[in-house]
Amino acid sequence: MEKAAAGFGFETIIHPRVEISRWVEKGTGTVICAGSIVTTNIILGEHVQINLDCTVCHDVIMGDYTTLAPGARVSGCVHMGRGVYIGAGAVIINGTLDSPLTIGDGAVIGAGACVTKSVAAGATVVGVPATPVS
Repeated sequence: MEKAAAGFGFETIIHPRVEISRWVEKGTGTVICAGSIVTTNIILGEHVQINLDCTVCHDVIMGDYTTLAPGARVSGCVHMGRGVYIGAGAVIINGTLDSPLTIGDGAVIGAGACVTKSVAAGATVVGVPATPVS
């Protein structure tokens, strides 16, 4: 049974020390923690978590259940699928409006990784530059 159908509600929680543009679409259950900066033309799916001290630049899409661990940096024109996990201190470089950098559903980006190209669904990447692990 879906939790909402059982009478449970979900809140969107944004800490008062978050800098967030009015041009951000926030899904139900989203949590944005202190010290984060969320710029413009951003779509956050349902139950997205942006942890402490993260940066999300322009023209980003974060799919449902995607998590940024503390200190993650997402540059502009990045599209993340559903259930993506970005590790602490990871950096995702920018794509372009015509060709966004994409991170597929269920992908995992290791802590401290630097993602310089798109990541396939279900892949785990680590290191600088980020490379897949088996």
